[in-house]
Amino acid sequence: MIEFIRYTGYDFLAPNWLYFLLFVPILLFIFFRKEKSRTFGVRFTYASDLQRELHSWPVDLLRRSVLALKIFFFILLVIALAHPFTWEKQKENVDLDGVGIDILFVLDVSESMQAMDLKPNRLSSAKTVIEQFVSKRKGDRIGLVSYAGEAYSLCPRTVDHTLLLAQLKAANGSEMLPGTAIGVGLGTAVAQLKGDTTESKAIVLLTDGTNNRGNLNPVDAALLAKSERIRVYSIGVGTNGYAPMPDPSLFGLGYFNAPVEIDEAVLKEISDVTGGKYFRATDSQSLKKILFEIDKIEKKRIKDRPDIQAGIPVPKNLLILILIVGSFLFFIDFYLFKDHE
Repeated sequence: MIEFIRYTGYDFLAPNWLYFLLFVPILLFIFFRKEKSRTFGVRFTYASDLQRELHSWPVDLLRRSVLALKIFFFILLVIALAHPFTWEKQKENVDLDGVGIDILFVLDVSESMQAMDLKPNRLSSAKTVIEQFVSKRKGDRIGLVSYAGEAYSLCPRTVDHTLLLAQLKAANGSEMLPGTAIGVGLGTAVAQLKGDTTESKAIVLLTDGTNNRGNLNPVDAALLAKSERIRVYSIGVGTNGYAPMPDPSLFGLGYFNAPVEIDEAVLKEISDVTGGKYFRATDSQSLKKILFEIDKIEKKRIKDRPDIQAGIPVPKNLLILILIVGSFLFFIDFYLFKDHE
């Protein structure tokens, strides 16, 4: 996949659909066998030798063309379902010639982020505040990494904030390993920024717990960030003491109070090592103020920097066209070349 992206410039939001392309040889075999068993589309009462003499090569060519187009239709449909988009250089735009920062959010989506000391819960509150921050920043290249017991890069740094917010909305830890892998989450973000020559690079790390999963120690990840001149701003999310947690059961949704365990010492060390700053957010309003304080610290001008623009080359209208063409092909195939006894 990496080689494909390198040579074509295309990536996919849902690449698992591409596994269906493995069925192309099977479809070719089925269609070829079926094609060989078919007869010409007009019934004859003459001998088979005469019927072979009446063979029409233009019709035969048309039948093979329809077969090829059906396979091509299947391939296009699979690619469309994989949601392709392109990595293009940023076009010159006066709106982008403003003050901004290159920033990666590293968002904890572990189970404890469902605690309701921030309303409606920590994760939803963090998403809302990040969305508000992003919506006001036209000139910022912003990306997103989510983590629980493992980490995923949900969106690279980009000024295409529509794509970023869509990925932010979908972020959750339901399909991730349980736990809180702070070091792995931070390391994933550092890997995105590694080798970038941008003068100001920042990571905003949000968590409500302690590092208990993964092979990468958070402080070691911070040292990697320091080597790349990346400042890390750590935010501990949650109140002091205890916080209500949802407790679903057979009798409905209940609640229990869970202790708030934020490893502030490690978070402070991460920020100190990288030249950043540690913050504590005990409610949504304080979290909002923290993000805008970080914005003030990291402000810079973006000048003619190449950027990722997520342009979807298969829009909805083209998908409809693909379906119409496919339906037309099967319609023609059925009525012109149907089997006869």
